[in-house]
Amino acid sequence: MQKATLQLSVRLCLLLAAVCMVFLMIGGSADAEGPTPVVEYVVAPGDTLWGIASVRMEPGGDVRRLVSDIVDLSGVENGLIIPGQILLLPRG
Repeated sequence: MQKATLQLSVRLCLLLAAVCMVFLMIGGSADAEGPTPVVEYVVAPGDTLWGIASVRMEPGGDVRRLVSDIVDLSGVENGLIIPGQILLLPRG
């Protein structure tokens, strides 16, 4: 009984390691494409990250993903933007 449990644990660990390797390979290929082309956007009074992303979103796209990309590219902290701030938006 104990031997069977040990074998199952080893198999699960190997499966987990294989899944992690697949995700690492997928992530590595995305990074190999080079820097993301960007467009500068000057924040206007009343703008929000969600509003900016919604206007630029392609039909069927995920606004949450675009907001996250803008935050990452622009170095926005705590989701706060101010009028006059320059944001970097992914081109496309």
